[in-house]
Amino acid sequence: MQPPIFVINLDRDAARLAHMHEQLRRLGLAYERFAALRGDALPLALLDYFPPRTPLTAGEIGCYASHLAIMRRVLAEGHGCALVLEDDVGLPADFARVLAVLVEALPAEWDIVRLSYPTKRVVRAIAPLGGADLVRYTHVPVSTGAYLISASGARRFLERRPRKLPIDHDLRRVWVWNLDTYGVAPPPVRADVLGQSSIDDLSLGARDPKRRSIARRRQFSRERFARFARGAHDFGLGVWITAEALNLAARLTPRRYRSSFFAWARQRLA
Repeated sequence: MQPPIFVINLDRDAARLAHMHEQLRRLGLAYERFAALRGDALPLALLDYFPPRTPLTAGEIGCYASHLAIMRRVLAEGHGCALVLEDDVGLPADFARVLAVLVEALPAEWDIVRLSYPTKRVVRAIAPLGGADLVRYTHVPVSTGAYLISASGARRFLERRPRKLPIDHDLRRVWVWNLDTYGVAPPPVRADVLGQSSIDDLSLGARDPKRRSIARRRQFSRERFARFARGAHDFGLGVWITAEALNLAARLTPRRYRSSFFAWARQRLA
């Protein structure tokens, strides 16, 4: 059975909605447009996630809040899971099949499946999907362009605590939210196919990329022990130590050989 599909789209972005509508119509997939929230006009139920001194831009707050609002709907409407799409992704011609096979292959307990960006680290294959694999990440990639979220994942990520990083980085911190996270490799959905994002348009001049990058790295560094514990939980201690050693080796491998190295590493972790 097809999970409900939500497409996040700003009211002003009619061309982006048309882009998504044509893809989903061609695939025979029903969807609901979710009117993206603006960071300067949040509903009361979401205000306390973003304190007044948040380092996030108005565009990032709106994006983050839109995803949170959809997760609230997943719970309120009793959905077992939902597919969330941003309005600038590219869907493959066989996406309906991929989605059906993926849903069947998922374990009984899972929280989120990332679908729209490749990881730059080693992964562990869990199940074949026909041309791709359901995988465990050693480093969860960025991008919230496309993902499946379960009711349990929505409940965990909706925990009331201040949000200080953009949502694509916060969802990588699976140890904070206790998210049972999977992915598809290679990812079936292409992210950012329409170029400059609407979020960036809303936030021009509001960012200091270098300073924010340093702050993000420091945040992840402070949480390295929690990350290690989560990795040992998801992979088993021995496999996790092996995976981290392989990630270190990958960084030392010349770029032209890395794709071959990652393919070999996946076999080692299987």
